[in-house]
Amino acid sequence: MAVDPPIPFPFDRGGWVRELRQQTERLGAHPELFDSHVRISVDHEEREFASTEGTRLVTERVIYALHAQAWARAPDGMLLENSRDFYGAKDSELPRGEELARRIDVMVAELLALRQAPVLDPYTGPALLEPEAAGVLFHEAVGHRLEGERQNDDKDGHTFKGQVGKPILPFFLTILDDPTQRTAGPVSLNGYYRFDDQGVPGQRTTLVDKGILKTFLMSRAPVQGVPPHSNGHGRSAPGRDPVARMSNLLVESARTMPWPKLKEALIAEAKRQEKPFGLVIRDVTGGNTDTSGYAYQAFKGQPRLVYKVDANTGAEALVRGVEIVGTPLLSINKIIATGEERRVFNGYCGAESGYVPVSTVAPTVLVSEIELQRTRKDTGRSPVLPSPWARPPVSATR
Repeated sequence: MAVDPPIPFPFDRGGWVRELRQQTERLGAHPELFDSHVRISVDHEEREFASTEGTRLVTERVIYALHAQAWARAPDGMLLENSRDFYGAKDSELPRGEELARRIDVMVAELLALRQAPVLDPYTGPALLEPEAAGVLFHEAVGHRLEGERQNDDKDGHTFKGQVGKPILPFFLTILDDPTQRTAGPVSLNGYYRFDDQGVPGQRTTLVDKGILKTFLMSRAPVQGVPPHSNGHGRSAPGRDPVARMSNLLVESARTMPWPKLKEALIAEAKRQEKPFGLVIRDVTGGNTDTSGYAYQAFKGQPRLVYKVDANTGAEALVRGVEIVGTPLLSINKIIATGEERRVFNGYCGAESGYVPVSTVAPTVLVSEIELQRTRKDTGRSPVLPSPWARPPVSATR
């Protein structure tokens, strides 16, 4: 039996109303933007669980979320979007005032730069994926394919079924999933919980150790070739049946380099492949994958900021209009080095059992080959008239 004490979740409604109005006025001062918004929410969830085994649980959790988003069109009509998402277990973890204004200004500056950036042709070659982009790669290409129920589904592609004890990743990579980890440095992790939605304690689970597949994410559903015990990953949105899902996916590496060395390695790899440039993918909107057996085993990521790195000078130039595509086995085995710094990608993941909060903690990865295709053609037009709510910028101070 376990009963969480009540968790306070204070919400300064009046203060946040003033904050959001001020920040939306800042966004409205940019006539190049044709739409934008800033919103905040606090999600307080209490769950009660009882089973015939005698388990009695009352658990609570709180997630604060702040989202800022803006849209613009390039001169050729391409729809462009940029955003910032902030999560925290406490209100104080969200940026406010001058700090939030600074981050929104950076977001807008990136979006305006994207309007003037050239469209990149379809590309295959070396690339650096910074931690947020790398996190999406591991989540989509590896994590979903290690969820236990997928190994039992006849309609699934079974990418890693029967591979326990065999290498599936480069030898220097280890992947764990740990719902018991509350934070990574100062950042609260969305995927933290004490008990899963089947009443099983969440457990730190090594999925891949030095490239070797050790086990799967397990709910109470047994998987052939794996000990028939849950490791505390049966998860669901309210009203859905739990299945094995990721929580906090942690990527560790034994082959790390500082950023300057990684960029040198990118340039060297581009030259080795006789490519005029490599790529740096700095941020992503999100990703998706299809693990079913009747479709192609592939994943897709929507990069937000992509830079060409000249193989001769190392100069970086912003480009737009592409998305990451790939097959999981090929893509993850093209990783040749990683960075020293790991960062958090917090969000929500949707699958068969609904949307659940998740996190990925990953380093920058250098891949010898990645494929980018053109994004869907957009035939929209830029606004003809100025925004009716455009105003001069306001001070960030309250």
